[in-house]
Amino acid sequence: MLRRRTAVIGVVVSFLSAPMLLMAQGTGSSATPGCAAGPLPQMTAFDTSKVADLVGAYDVVMLDTTSIRGIARQHAGKLALWMQDSVPRRRGTMARKAQKQFLVGMFDAAPPDTGEMWTRMASRTPESPGAIWSDGFIRLGDFGAKSGISLYPRSVSPGEIRGIWSSNPGIGIVVDFTGPREPDEAGYFCAKRSK
Repeated sequence: MLRRRTAVIGVVVSFLSAPMLLMAQGTGSSATPGCAAGPLPQMTAFDTSKVADLVGAYDVVMLDTTSIRGIARQHAGKLALWMQDSVPRRRGTMARKAQKQFLVGMFDAAPPDTGEMWTRMASRTPESPGAIWSDGFIRLGDFGAKSGISLYPRSVSPGEIRGIWSSNPGIGIVVDFTGPREPDEAGYFCAKRSK
């Protein structure tokens, strides 16, 4: 009986929040002007053979379009990416070379994002950088449940990267105390080059 009521409440909340979710995924009329789900006309599709072109500093906004409450949550911060010769030791098996080097970096999250996961993303050490290039995405933080975020570049221009993101753990699923699978946060992101 309790599960049926919970399901009905979930469906009602979903219908009530649909307009907000559509607005958040729309054409820039969301809480963050200039960051829309789709590419700008001057952008081209991202080519994974040109990963080295991502080197630089960015101001990043990630909009979460999975909220069942209809509130478009967001994460923001500063992303820096660089190339290095040595394999990152801590996550070396997941790091992939871009040409002959590894694309690594760090992400400084803006408040209110705090905690161990976000602190881990800010690591600047060559042995354990806070971000690595893996199989078609940039992993911020670690792999594992509630340990990081994956950025999937889809469109690029000289001044910006746009794509989708997910908190998918990469190796397993997260369940709540009642047993059902917890949804991963996900949405789209805009990274505007600052250097």
